[in-house]
Amino acid sequence: MCGVHAQRLFNVLNGKEFMLRKGIVLAAIFFLFTKGLFGEQFPPPVSSRETNKITQSAVLSNKSLRLPQAALETQLLHPIVYPEEIDLGLLRPGETATGTFFTKSQESADPDWFVQAPAGWEPVDDQTMSGLTGEAPERCMIALRYVKEIERNQYRVASLLLRLESGGRAAQFRREAPIGKFRETIKFHYVGGTQTVSFAASLEQMPDEPLLQLDEKRIDLGTAAVGETISRRIRLTNRGRKALEWKARVTRPVDGERYVSFRRAEPAVSSAPSLLMKTGLELLGGCAYDNQGYPSCEGEESLLRFKFTGTGLKLYFRKSLEGGLFRVFLDEQFIELFDSYATTSEGAEAFVVEGQTYGEHVLAISGSSGKTTFEGAGILGGIISRGPRGWLSVFPDSGTTTRETDYVTVSVNTRGLQPGIYTERVVFSSNGGNADLDLSLEIVKSVRTTRVDIYCYVNGLDTLFTANPKAEAARVRAKGYQYSGVAFKLFAPGTPGTTEFFRWYNPATGDYFYTHERDCTKAPMGYIFEGSLGNIATSKLEGTKALYRWYNSKTRRHFYTPRDNPEGMSQKGFYFDGIAGYVQ
Repeated sequence: MCGVHAQRLFNVLNGKEFMLRKGIVLAAIFFLFTKGLFGEQFPPPVSSRETNKITQSAVLSNKSLRLPQAALETQLLHPIVYPEEIDLGLLRPGETATGTFFTKSQESADPDWFVQAPAGWEPVDDQTMSGLTGEAPERCMIALRYVKEIERNQYRVASLLLRLESGGRAAQFRREAPIGKFRETIKFHYVGGTQTVSFAASLEQMPDEPLLQLDEKRIDLGTAAVGETISRRIRLTNRGRKALEWKARVTRPVDGERYVSFRRAEPAVSSAPSLLMKTGLELLGGCAYDNQGYPSCEGEESLLRFKFTGTGLKLYFRKSLEGGLFRVFLDEQFIELFDSYATTSEGAEAFVVEGQTYGEHVLAISGSSGKTTFEGAGILGGIISRGPRGWLSVFPDSGTTTRETDYVTVSVNTRGLQPGIYTERVVFSSNGGNADLDLSLEIVKSVRTTRVDIYCYVNGLDTLFTANPKAEAARVRAKGYQYSGVAFKLFAPGTPGTTEFFRWYNPATGDYFYTHERDCTKAPMGYIFEGSLGNIATSKLEGTKALYRWYNSKTRRHFYTPRDNPEGMSQKGFYFDGIAGYVQ
């Protein structure tokens, strides 16, 4: 009988007498519950995953939410989302600001949560942003990109792209917003309620005057053999309205410093306890490569080690809202505590040490209280050479850039050069400011020109290409891949007429994307950079064949094959998506 009385009390809550009898009913429920007068057990509780589906459906359809009786009688778990607000700082057209929210459960269980599109934002894809909270804080990354400025009815507005990422899942939304102070809320929905957080930014209007911007300040051209030609494409952008008139010229070398980039050029070794991804660079604990291929370290257990030969070192890193303090050691001796926190994302540099005895040293970075990305190091000491006139060229060396992005190619001809370390500086001057580009290159007598075997592992149409099967052993076992043999051969680094061939991975769809575009402009959002497999020819060379790319828009998967007419691709929902490059 007590169960019947309780049901009647719940019915009153949903009836016309709600406003008059709300206090009496709630008091009666509390009294019956605390005194144990309910003579029968509660129905089996609804799982958090089931109630999450119910909650999500109701919110997305803007209908009133009525959970099943079992859900009402289940103790609800309330996650915490913090901080309440993130200030992303100043944003200009073409810039991106990032921040992090954390979700944490107040109970031992892991309740589900999800995020719907904020009011006024349009989903870019069909991805749903959701996750689980536990006793340990979980990250929810936020990235706001100011894509461009648009004129609407004589007013200027900002085209924005919002990206949320957590637990390997990502969702994107877009909208237009007035230029100026901008503030937006994000609602985290969970069983039993909603928690609202917000982020803010200052959207700056594009200046009328031209403004020069290079996407890189320093370039490590790596190692080349005598006689080789190396080229690198540089992105030059005008951040102003009026036309940008610019010129480039090669000047003196960078005195006493050789820049070494920490950007990885090899696939990740997932089965090893540490990552020795670049000569002399080792990542441990909370250090891993980010989407751009740079090492990013976070937490007390993080450790980055870098071996170098010289008399000192300058460290290049990025400051951001996620930054914090990190400790720097040289040859196991504590040097200094640095801070990578800033209200806006910006590059930073710091002298770690100089005046040491010339020889091999070990730089160690550990114990970051925030998240810090390290771009590279400037090595001091040693003999720096300078090439003859014309050994480094820039094309084009002048131009006019309106509101688009132009590309400048820097080429190095090593014919006749002696082995050694070479540095040079290219100065860009314009009516919108000046910018310097420093380049470093090591020249050796010869570089191995062996071909690189690319091994193929398949699971249905899911295809994994790798140059190092042993390094991929854990992934192959976990995903049930079957070995299919050597798919094709790539070229060794430095081979003329070739460029690096990169692998990207989408953890949400399980899809791999292969491209020679370093910034992955053709890859959909949500893909994680996994390094270079080798070099691929960008045009047909003697003895090469095309590597064809196919795409299925329904499954959002890519398929690659050197066969020019694979059977059944159209019937399986794939359409031809171009040539990825030329292989052997």
